Amino acid sequence: MLSKKNIYKKLRADRSGENSPKKRKGTLAQLEKRAGWIIFKTQSLFPFDLFPDEITICPNRVTITRNALLVKDEYPLPIESINGARIYRSLFFASLTLETFGYKNPGPINNLSIKNARLARRYILGLVECNKNKIDISNYSLTKFRKRLNNIGMVQENVYGGHDIS
Repeated sequence: MLSKKNIYKKLRADRSGENSPKKRKGTLAQLEKRAGWIIFKTQSLFPFDLFPDEITICPNRVTITRNALLVKDEYPLPIESINGARIYRSLFFASLTLETFGYKNPGPINNLSIKNARLARRYILGLVECNKNKIDISNYSLTKFRKRLNNIGMVQENVYGGHDIS
């Protein structure tokens, strides 16, 4: 049963048009348009990984694809379930690890180029921040959105508490 407060809230929403089918249709159309965007896609390097794993970053999810002989396993993760992304670097390659909640943590994606791993981390961290702050992305084109995410997700190196420690 609805309380008085909830009834008044629902009436105000109905009068303002928030719950109108036209408003819901517009947001559904926007979601559909943005869901098809691929912000970034990379894979592990072939000679070092016979069946390269892939990571695909979209505005509402990150999909990790594990490839094996005659088998392909896709593991989609909603942005809401991702806490962060970490990179482990060696001399020539990097591994990207996603930290999640509510889902089993996927294993690391190994043998990525360092540049692609850093870029994927930036995009993922930018999407996580946009999701936490409930940013409306419907006003951006794909190229502008990529640029903004790149800047938002950038991790400043050698900076601690706003002070340069190098």
